[in-house]
Amino acid sequence: MQYRAISADGHINEPPNLWVENLPKKYRERGPHVIETPNTKGHAWMMEDQTRPAVMGFSSFYFKSSKRYDRASIIEGFKNIKDRGIRYEDLFPGSYDAASRVKEMAEGETDAEVIFNGVSTVWNGIKLMKDKALSLACYKVYNDWMVEFQAYAPERFVCNATLPTTGIDDCIAELHRCADMGLRTAQLEAYPSGNFSEPTPEDDRFWAAAVELGMPINVHQQFFFPVGDLGSVVNADGVPGRDKRAKALGLDIAAGEFQVILSKLIITGVFERFPDLRFIGTESYAGWVPYYLERFDESVRRNRRHWTLPMLPSEYFHRNALVVYIIDEVGLLERYDVGVGNIMWGPDFPHSTSSWPVDFQLGKEFLERAGATPSEIERIMWRTAADLYKLPYDDPASLKVAA
Repeated sequence: MQYRAISADGHINEPPNLWVENLPKKYRERGPHVIETPNTKGHAWMMEDQTRPAVMGFSSFYFKSSKRYDRASIIEGFKNIKDRGIRYEDLFPGSYDAASRVKEMAEGETDAEVIFNGVSTVWNGIKLMKDKALSLACYKVYNDWMVEFQAYAPERFVCNATLPTTGIDDCIAELHRCADMGLRTAQLEAYPSGNFSEPTPEDDRFWAAAVELGMPINVHQQFFFPVGDLGSVVNADGVPGRDKRAKALGLDIAAGEFQVILSKLIITGVFERFPDLRFIGTESYAGWVPYYLERFDESVRRNRRHWTLPMLPSEYFHRNALVVYIIDEVGLLERYDVGVGNIMWGPDFPHSTSSWPVDFQLGKEFLERAGATPSEIERIMWRTAADLYKLPYDDPASLKVAA
């Protein structure tokens, strides 16, 4: 048996008592905890130094899709999604319970899954904590839980370590600790030094460690600061007032977008110095890549005296970087310019962008509609992820999707 589908983008929702029960006693009252929000009658995260609750919403809830893809039905489904007023009892238990997650994956016809944190809901508060020792302790509690989660079904779960933003030494030490505990990949919430806007020369120590450990490094879409103290109301224009509050905190949100991060790593020679580094833009999609690379290469050709690296930007991208999409018909049509081996499928379950339980069916359908060959479908739907995250597929007989 071969895999049919490995999702390169899945999420958990951190259990409400994770930090209350597992932080050292001296930190427990100051760490992340779930509160009731009276106005919305839902749950939200709060912690020390946070003045606005980070409500449960888009990043924690999804609807159950119908058995066929239809844009009208998808739009109707989104009308039922709430951006607030969500409670933990509203979530499917696989969001935080490993045994339940296996059952949900079976229903969704997904063999294995790369699992990321709950994104913005709790993490912007942890990143903005003034007490770095408390912040680091929060990262460690979460990563210990990820180790436990993965251990339930290591043939199905590839759990990301979330790396601390408290300084380069902490980041490298936690990368080593998580690798020693069996995690196979890690995600950054800032540059390894803890800088949210710019790579620094000291980051090279981290990239070297990642290569030595064989750990692919993920950025999930961007360095997130979208809720909580940066704004708690989401509308069609985004988060009103977010940029103003971010500026007051010394944060440049645009600088944390994956395309910007990728450009800076290429320009500063990170991929030249570390040719074996694997850097993934999860949920960054693929349709933008051909034009981005064309313009980047063209600017280099026109300004060669300012470009001291031996390769073109597109060559560094194709060797070092990968992207993960949910639904991206344009990207799949342009797959040869993106690089078939640079694309992975990941439906973002259980977030609102997922079409569970038909994500696998849709993923295959879109590839077939784009004219992908069976080997290309295999490569994008599972083989690249299996190779990258060291999931053996020469003897997958113990895995039964419909079990």
